[in-house]
Order: sequence, then structure tokens, then C-alpha cells
Amino acid sequence: MLLWGLAGAGLFSPLPVQAQLTTVTGLSRIDRWHYDPQRGWLEVNTQGEVRPFLFVLQNPPRVVLDFPNTLFGREPQSQTFPGRVTLLEIKQLTPTITRFVLHLQPDQPLSLDQLQLLTASPSRWAVQFLQPEQPSLPASLFPPPPGSQESTASSPSLEPPRRPETRPLPPPASSRSSHQILAISPQAEGFFIRTQGNPSTTVRRLFDPNRVVVDFLNTTLSPALTQRVYPVNRLGVLRLRVGQFEPTIARVVLDVDPSSGDWEARYDPQQGGIWIQPAGGAAQASLLPDISLTDSQGPLATLRSVELRGNQLIISADGFMFYRAGWDPESGSYRINVAPARLPESLPDPGLPVGGPVQRIRLVQEDARTVSILVQPAEDFNVFEPNPGQGSRRITLELRPLGAPFPTSQPQPPAQASRPRPSRPVIALDPGHGGRDPGAVGVDGILEKDIVLLVAHQVRHLLQERGYEVVMTRTDDREVLLRPRVDIAVQANATLLVSIHANALDRSSVHGIETYYLRPDSAELAAILHRSLVRATGAADRGVRRARFFMVRETPVGMPSVLLELGYVTNPTEGRKLATPEYQAVLAGAIAEGIETFLRNR
Repeated sequence: MLLWGLAGAGLFSPLPVQAQLTTVTGLSRIDRWHYDPQRGWLEVNTQGEVRPFLFVLQNPPRVVLDFPNTLFGREPQSQTFPGRVTLLEIKQLTPTITRFVLHLQPDQPLSLDQLQLLTASPSRWAVQFLQPEQPSLPASLFPPPPGSQESTASSPSLEPPRRPETRPLPPPASSRSSHQILAISPQAEGFFIRTQGNPSTTVRRLFDPNRVVVDFLNTTLSPALTQRVYPVNRLGVLRLRVGQFEPTIARVVLDVDPSSGDWEARYDPQQGGIWIQPAGGAAQASLLPDISLTDSQGPLATLRSVELRGNQLIISADGFMFYRAGWDPESGSYRINVAPARLPESLPDPGLPVGGPVQRIRLVQEDARTVSILVQPAEDFNVFEPNPGQGSRRITLELRPLGAPFPTSQPQPPAQASRPRPSRPVIALDPGHGGRDPGAVGVDGILEKDIVLLVAHQVRHLLQERGYEVVMTRTDDREVLLRPRVDIAVQANATLLVSIHANALDRSSVHGIETYYLRPDSAELAAILHRSLVRATGAADRGVRRARFFMVRETPVGMPSVLLELGYVTNPTEGRKLATPEYQAVLAGAIAEGIETFLRNR
């Protein structure tokens, strides 16, 4: 039964429940709402015009719909459901914001692009969970749910909100925010926002453009806070901006590089303010790799030059370089740690002009396999990486005057901008692991390395039948290091690369397909391949995600690269299915079809 509203003891009532009258004027009110678990559909009606905010939170996964300048008019309510959404909570978050929270199964997170916010009018809104084969909903008529007093004929269509977006109603003149942002202080471990009181916050990670948005609810900016833009260049953040987004919402925006991960906000009662920090700590600020023991194995790269070309500092080597970069608090320099690398007996003069953007450069052989490069910019210049993590043999830094306009797009590295496209598409297939490295070990001793090799061979056969040229990083059960795998794709001038894997987890109940990418040029390939696999197999959809796996990180710009996790060998049902030739053929067909669909769309 589809039920509307909430009644006593936290139970849903089949009839709309009117909000209690309140003495506060000028605010909208929640009229009624409805969640249909079968359709994955949450609809909310208000008395008064509202423009809600939709966002996704992780750890644990939640879908949040905030209605600003809106009263709930009753006690917090909740109801449990079977399926992907386990719990719906509704409460008055602040005196002027009503919040709806849909709690998801812990092993079934989703991203914002798997949801759609629909509207029929400024007082009727809905959130729809999209199916894998349903990229967006048409602007068609949705009949009102049972129990509604609206007729189908008169019910307005629910469609994606048009731009310019409807603005929320302003709060009444007598309404005052109870919190203030007093000061902002960039710190080594994040950003400290000194506040008056303990405001509630929401944190959202956005893409295109790449930003982290932190809203301080029921909060205004102090008149003493005169600086609104802060150049940063640390923790993957290029700059911080602060402003009054709404009369009762102060907003802090972090402009981040594309590889930046998730962020979180927490109140520090001892210091009296909010810390904005990378989720999991400063070490997780970026998707760029740590220089791990595994990475540092293999042949040493010898540095060949450190050269200043205009406002670009270019560091080149004769082999693959892994690196971490950031400000060094001890020396005040911008430090790049590179491994596995060594310094030659001599390097050409970098050519630092007097009065230029760089004062000095110092190179140190920290140990047998690690080189540190410390760059001291001139007083009026700042440093950032225009293409973080891109290009294994070249690191490029930009030196920009502090007062220069903030760059709106990221330049392509010169070596990749002229990369010629082959006369016909070349697909690079990377069956993961091999030889002494079995990869994941599943039920009945199933080995990841065997499954992915069999699937990759079938994908190659299907693509070759369709006229494509295919290269494989391994064709038999041998161990191949990660670096040579990328070299094979680069030397073949591959159009794209698909790395094929299977997953494992200590919880045998987890199952489903996951797809990973890093750079924006790989997002479309990831979405198409993932949709093709889920549709063909009927497997659980565990989403498309960004990650820093080597094979999606070290391929050059212009070579879209995706890593597929075809299922969990540790799940008894899915693991045994992955080992069957029939299911492997289905997987291979879906991968080949997805690759061809992507190439047709280019």
C-alpha cells in the first residue's frame, strides 16, 4: 500500500497530514510526502515555493534532500523499508531547513548521477533513483499516488527543474541566523573555520567543475571577514572561496583538482569552529598515489632535466616516475618526492632568470630510490599542478602571480596535446595479475588471474571480428609489472585501455559489478561499459567510481582508461558463475559491445 504523511508512533498514515500551525511567518511548510520503494521514488509537496538541495553522502551512504526556508511542523519521523533504501528520516534540521534522509544499504552506495531531481511546480518535487538502462527520465506525466486528492488530468508533469533555477523564498525580516563565520585559517591538515556557535553543515563533492561545497546552515558571514578568496595549493585544493549563498546559508567552496577525493566537516568545541578536512585524513586529500613500496620496485628513472619555460617548470626523466607533491612546512618550499628515481652526475642549468617566478630549486637524493625536488617560488608567485598525476615521465608545475585570474581550465601537457590518433582504433586490453600474482582467490579456489584472461581473449576475438586492432598486456599466465602494461598501450598508440579484474571481500554476501576511472576524459567510456555489463548480466549495480588505480592513472591524456571489476569471486553464487564459460561469454560480449558503442559516439 502506498501511504502519505506520518501519524503517531512514527507510522505512516494513508491520508495527508497537515503541518501544525506555527507563529513563524514567511516560511514554506511541508504539506505531504510519499516514498515508493518499488519505484525508487520520493515525492514531497509543500505549501509555498521552495527550491530543495539534493546531494549524496557516504560512510554510511545516504541520499539527502534539504528544503531551505521550510518548516516541518512536527516531531522527527522515520520509517524502515526492505530493499536498497532501508530507512527514511524527516526532521527540522534548523529552524528554517527541513531535511529528508534516505539511508541506503551499506554495500549499495550510489553517486549523484544515479539520481534525478524532478519538479512539477515550485511546491511539488520528486527524487527518482535511475535504473542502469535509464540515464534520465522524460518530462512525462506522473499520476498522483493513491490517497492524493489531485486528479490525473489536472496533475502537473514532473520534470527536471529548468534554469534559471527557482530561488527559495527569503526568510522573514525578523528571522536571524544564530551562527556566524568569524575567520578562516588554512592549516596543514585542512581548513579551520572559526564560528560563533556550532552550525550544522552539509558537504558535497561536485564534478565539472571540480569543487567541494560546504554549506553552513542558519549562518551568516561576520562583517569583519573581509577576505573572500584564499589561494591554497595544498591537499589537492587550488583555492578556497566563501560567500553568503542565501540569507541563512553561508557557503565555503574548495576549488580542487580532478583527482581530489571526498571531504568532511566536523565541529571542534575546544577551538570553537569547524574543521574542513579530507575524509580519512590529510593523506587521503588526493587520489594521487603515495610512493609505496610496491611502486618503488622496478628500474630507476634517471632525471634528465629540470627546466623553466616561461611560467612552467618541467621535470623530465627517462622512465616512469611516481610522485607526491605539496608544500613542505619546514623549508617553505613546494616539495616533489619522486621514486624510483636517481639523480645523474650533473643536470643542465634550469635557467632561472633574475626577477622570475622561481627563486631557487634544490634536488636531494633522499635514499637509493627517492629524489626530492624543492621549488621555492618568488614572493609574489604561487604553485599548482595543472595536470596532477598525468604523465609518468614528465611533471609540470605552473607558477602564477598571486593576483592573476584563476585558470578556468587545465592546460594539456605539450607531449600529449600532439598525440596522433591512429588510422583505425586500437584497443588495449589488460587482463589483471598473472604468473606468481593470482589476484583475488575465491570460492572453490577460483583465481582472478584465470577468469580475467579468459574473458579478455574472448573480448579480443569479438573486437577483431568487427575490424578493430587489439593489443593485450599479457596473453598467457605470466607476471607482468604495471609499468610495462602501460608501456604496451602507449607504444601501440592505443585509442583506449580497458583493464579487466574480479573483486574479493571478506564478506561473502557482497556481489555485483563496479567500474573505475580517474580522469574526465574516461568518464563516458566508464559509464557506457558499466551500463552494458549490468544490462547484459543482470548483476548488482555497484556503481561507477573514481579511483587512483595505476592503470587508469598512468595512461596518457587522450587515452580513455577504465578498470572493470566483473564481480566478486568470494561470493558463492557470483564466484562460481564467473568461472563458467557461459557467463564469461556474456561478460566478453558486453565489454565488446560497450567499447564499440563508445567508439561510435566519438
